[in-house]
Amino acid sequence: MGFQMMTEPRQDRVGGGAGAAVITAVERLSQVVEEETTLLRQLGSADFERLNHQKNYSLLELTRAMRVLPAQDRTPILAARLGRLRDLLDENQRVLKLHLTAAEEIANLVANSIQDAASDGTYSARIGRDSYI
Repeated sequence: MGFQMMTEPRQDRVGGGAGAAVITAVERLSQVVEEETTLLRQLGSADFERLNHQKNYSLLELTRAMRVLPAQDRTPILAARLGRLRDLLDENQRVLKLHLTAAEEIANLVANSIQDAASDGTYSARIGRDSYI
């Protein structure tokens, strides 16, 4: 019996240099998304411009790394990390939508209050809509 080479790729590794670059990019993007989601949940003040810049840069980094990743380096570990990132992005999107909806409601309340305070009741929106002809 001689030495037999393994022809199947190992499923427990992250891949070579390109695979490691993708994992690094996924982790970096995951951290930024988690940070933003946490700050949104805590209603804390944050530098959302910085976070948005970091997300954009990390996404660019991930896209570039994925382009050069050989098919054999697309391992179950990488798939799991990408799945976790997708879950984090879904949660981030949900929390962002809640904040946008709340901001719209507050903006509408403020606009209505300003409009009501500016009006002395002499004119109303109804007058322009009613036609007596």
